[in-house]
Amino acid sequence: MPKRHTKIPRPTWEHEQTGITRKLEANRWQLWATAAIILLVVASLGVIGWAFLADYIDDQQRPGSLGLRVADRELTVEDYTNRAALKVEQVGTASAILIIPLLNQDLVEEMMLLQFADEQSVSATDDEISEDIATTLGISVDDANFDARLQEELTRNGLTEEQYRDISRAAVLKTKITAQFQAEVPKALPSVNYREIEVEDQETADGLVAQLNEGAEFGLLATESSINQTSAENGGEKGWVAEGVLNDSTEAVLFALEPGEITTFSGPNSVFVYEVTEKSDAHEVSESDNISLGGQAYRDWLADKLENIDIENEMDTQTGDAEKIGYVVDHANLASN
Repeated sequence: MPKRHTKIPRPTWEHEQTGITRKLEANRWQLWATAAIILLVVASLGVIGWAFLADYIDDQQRPGSLGLRVADRELTVEDYTNRAALKVEQVGTASAILIIPLLNQDLVEEMMLLQFADEQSVSATDDEISEDIATTLGISVDDANFDARLQEELTRNGLTEEQYRDISRAAVLKTKITAQFQAEVPKALPSVNYREIEVEDQETADGLVAQLNEGAEFGLLATESSINQTSAENGGEKGWVAEGVLNDSTEAVLFALEPGEITTFSGPNSVFVYEVTEKSDAHEVSESDNISLGGQAYRDWLADKLENIDIENEMDTQTGDAEKIGYVVDHANLASN
């Protein structure tokens, strides 16, 4: 009896391909490419969605984020925005180009005073602060409506009472420290008595010097030629000025002259003809010069403190955060042009 040959099954991977299988095999790379494209689209949508979500989160968090930090004191973006709106009322313009730099200067000074005034042994009492607030509100401190008016003001400008009182505290401290520096100004200082003629160019100034050297009267030439109306009306007389009041370059020229000497000096936009009429090593300091010298001493003190502390200003128009500045512009209703 002949042997029956048993057919050995072919492995599944060796089965002949059907028409569908062959089609799938032929389109396999297309399927992979399509799947990859779908994955890329999904990933892109995810990235875009995350970006929108991140922007939304940033927008929600921005008001409470840092706006300005001076040493250990901070203002949030929202706090800064409220102060910007208040500054608009004080200045009378909503121009962001003007408001933001002015406010930065004011806030840095204010935060410095609140932290370092005690170094000058100066403080502000609650009564002095209330007096300053009353003056700002246009009422007396003992007005029966003081508290109600203050709360109305706080509601209107979005500040807390502590923030509002800090504004007045800084104002009181500045007045006291400046007065203290004025009190330290010597009663008498080296001084010169001088007069000037201000003209537009060097050629005109040289012509006037030539006339003066020939005997022309200084006061008459000042009245006729000075483009500075105030000094022209006074015959060029500027009076006594104490050392330290004028800018350094002008002071160096004037204090180098002897009485009767005449010279010219080029300023930024004009040329001056100067004559010193008197000099003194110890002339009594006038009230106006005392104010100038005391104010300069105060500014020098602030400048010295600024060199030794850290400031982080997100509202600096050159180096700050554009998104935060934009928030202030929009929410304080500032004009961007």
